[in-house]
Amino acid sequence: MKNLLFVAGIVLILVGVFALIFSVLQGYGYYHLLDGEAELYVRLRWRMIIFFIIGIVLAVLGTVCLIVRAKM
Repeated sequence: MKNLLFVAGIVLILVGVFALIFSVLQGYGYYHLLDGEAELYVRLRWRMIIFFIIGIVLAVLGTVCLIVRAKM
């Protein structure tokens, strides 16, 4: 059980970090796009917000898994 929580925690943290990186890339595209349709701006902004929230939630869940593993 300890190994399972450790692996799950590491995987969740890594996926969370990748989601945060993707969110930053979407934000960069949103703020540095010079010419685009309005719906493109809307999609970039929504993806930026959604992946930011997903990244934070996954990183917190991964941290909780590692803390629970340490307490066992």
